[in-house]
Amino acid sequence: MAVLVKTENLKKHFHIGRGQILHAVDGISLTIDPNEILGLVGESGSGKSTFGKTLIGLHTRTSGQAYYDGSPLPDEFTTRDHLKYSQEMQMIFQDPYSSLNPRMTVLDIVGEGLRIQGTPGSEIRDRVADWLTRVGLNADHMSRYPHEFSGGQRQRIGIARAMIIEPKFVVCDEPISALDVSVQAQVINLLDELKQSLGLTLLFIAHDLSMVRYVSDRMAVMYLGSVVETGPANDVFFDAQHPYTKFLVESNPEPDPEIERNRGHQPILGEITSPVNVQPGCRFADRCPQVMDRCRRETPELIAKSGGREVACFLFE
Repeated sequence: MAVLVKTENLKKHFHIGRGQILHAVDGISLTIDPNEILGLVGESGSGKSTFGKTLIGLHTRTSGQAYYDGSPLPDEFTTRDHLKYSQEMQMIFQDPYSSLNPRMTVLDIVGEGLRIQGTPGSEIRDRVADWLTRVGLNADHMSRYPHEFSGGQRQRIGIARAMIIEPKFVVCDEPISALDVSVQAQVINLLDELKQSLGLTLLFIAHDLSMVRYVSDRMAVMYLGSVVETGPANDVFFDAQHPYTKFLVESNPEPDPEIERNRGHQPILGEITSPVNVQPGCRFADRCPQVMDRCRRETPELIAKSGGREVACFLFE
């Protein structure tokens, strides 16, 4: 099966003044197959959203390569590139409150992509009405403004905006983190339904490991700009290898409140390494209970293991 999306040593650095460079994404190599959901997890600030935005051209890559359907993506997207690839790649943004223009009606928001592509106005209205119905809203909502909707409804509008173009690849940047638990389940089921009906390929970015395990086919774990472990979602969740992944899984709350109250929690000790002007060495070394001298001198690479697993740790060499 041909790979749909691929990155090779992709980096995104930000110059923050006085010779300081923020290593937001620092050498990520991943592949995503057609009709696959790759879950990307990690703490806040690990670079997940930056990776997604860099992949689809919202940020300019510092270095490395990105490929879509076998063809290299531009180093820096022009207006023409955005017009071309917006038909293939879309993004659902994290915040349903700030990602919608408050001065535009739902018709204008959801139909904007079609208008840019030159679709006639009468057809835009019909397709917007159809997609609002598909995401669980009413066609007569077209004349309303974003402030008239709840958070869950706004996220559905964002989903309709991304899906109306009928792309092949969608970056879901924490699409459920700002929603109530009951609404989260509805949005997840909606995405799964659209994946099956449209044959979508998804990069699903989230904090909630149990949700990512439920949604994803494979999982990649990020820490301070680097991927430390990848593999089938169930394998990574139930048999974590990297020390950081183990801490993440252990911090995931149990659904049974009685079990959650009685189980012991081991916090991650130590200081978080600064992502500014990063030096050689494992970035988790200062917090890892199994750290070795070598970890502070050399940067571990992803090591292939059986069952499609990869882990960036000297313990598994």
